Amino acid sequence: MHNSDINKFKKIVGNKNVITNKKDMEKYLKEWRGIYTGIAGAIIKPKSTKEVSNILKYSYEKNISCIPQGGNTGLVGGQIPFNKNHIVISLERLSKIREINVINQTITVEAGLILYNLQKICDENNLLFPLSLASEGSCSVGGNIATNAGGVAVLHYGNTRELVMGLEIVLPDGSVVNNLKTLIKDNTGYSLKDLFVGSEGTLGIITAATLKVFPKPKRIYTALISINSPKESIKILNYIKNNFSIPLTAFELMNNFSIELVKRHINDILIPIKKFKWLILIEFSSIEASKNEKDKIENILNEILNQNLAKDIFIAQSLEQRKNIWNIRESISEAQKKEGGSIKNDISIPIEDISKFINSAIKISKEVIPGSRCVVFGHIGDGNIHFNISQPVKAKKDKFLKKEKDLRKKIINLTLNLKGSISAEHGIGLARKDDLKKYKKKDVEIFKSIKKSFDPKNIMNPGKVIDI
Repeated sequence: MHNSDINKFKKIVGNKNVITNKKDMEKYLKEWRGIYTGIAGAIIKPKSTKEVSNILKYSYEKNISCIPQGGNTGLVGGQIPFNKNHIVISLERLSKIREINVINQTITVEAGLILYNLQKICDENNLLFPLSLASEGSCSVGGNIATNAGGVAVLHYGNTRELVMGLEIVLPDGSVVNNLKTLIKDNTGYSLKDLFVGSEGTLGIITAATLKVFPKPKRIYTALISINSPKESIKILNYIKNNFSIPLTAFELMNNFSIELVKRHINDILIPIKKFKWLILIEFSSIEASKNEKDKIENILNEILNQNLAKDIFIAQSLEQRKNIWNIRESISEAQKKEGGSIKNDISIPIEDISKFINSAIKISKEVIPGSRCVVFGHIGDGNIHFNISQPVKAKKDKFLKKEKDLRKKIINLTLNLKGSISAEHGIGLARKDDLKKYKKKDVEIFKSIKKSFDPKNIMNPGKVIDI
């Protein structure tokens, strides 16, 4: 990275928005789990689409590679640079809300807006933006779109892709594509927005988005259900779907060990059910909030008990209890991080085979790494399982992690044999690139063609997702 390049970027965004000091760069160069620590020539922080455009235009001319970054909460290394001549383009200053359209039920926001702040603005306007995940206090809308984030509400509202109506995009050569439409129907050729949703910054930079919002629920009903096995969770899910009309907006599964870690490492969280092998967290959302509705929910939960599908049920009776229940679920990853080394698997499985997968994966883990402890949780309603393995007690972290390759290979083979996906919501980035190349060869060749079409110089997040 030449001084002339740094000076050019300073002219575009201002001196204080070009970071070259090593200490100040650190938070942009290390990902949440601490697995990847990168290097870069500079961190550039534009405040407008025009500034992003000028940065890319100059970078394209000078062949300077650019790594877009939102809240730096990604779990597969896709947002981390690994070359002193590359720049990170942090979108944290692009955080404006451009328009709220209550009639169209849309909101147009810039890519650097923190997800929690988007949720809060919608709530203040009696609306709901349903995307919700553990990192919502620090992840950004642009990063959510670039990775097609999932979260806990996919069952009813869909992935991020289903929530995006239009995008504003800056292409690698600096040209701007403004496609911030609010149309439900638009059959005018290829869907550009769908190419960029989930592209992980490899095709261009998302600077703004028009998103779907929904009526704010008047009442939310949250409950914990104790069960003996994952198989029972599928029976309960199907029973509710087939016999109930109030929207089921969350259906989460957690094993006993994942909750034990939360109890061990996270303060001020209460577990309202004392004895259990597995817990389900379910949530219904309603825009009616009638007494009759509450009775219906209690009746169907009692029926689940009567049919011996569940051992115990706790229904939240206050906002505080509801928040506590969700804190249990959302604290699992943080708790596991404090337990030592971990091997992560973010996969999706056809719902009917979830029990088969979990039982087989636990057996594989014990065979490959004796004493390993399985942290199993996830979004059962959409088939997304986070199957994580914590290091054995008193084991050395480095020795444990050396077995990741062998274990992951067997977990992937199990996943693919059940017609599942090797990455459900975290993306490919750097961590899953070799897996993608090995197991989806035909897809990768198509991806390369798309990448070359948009980014012939390969300056956008090179080395991530695919190699060209």
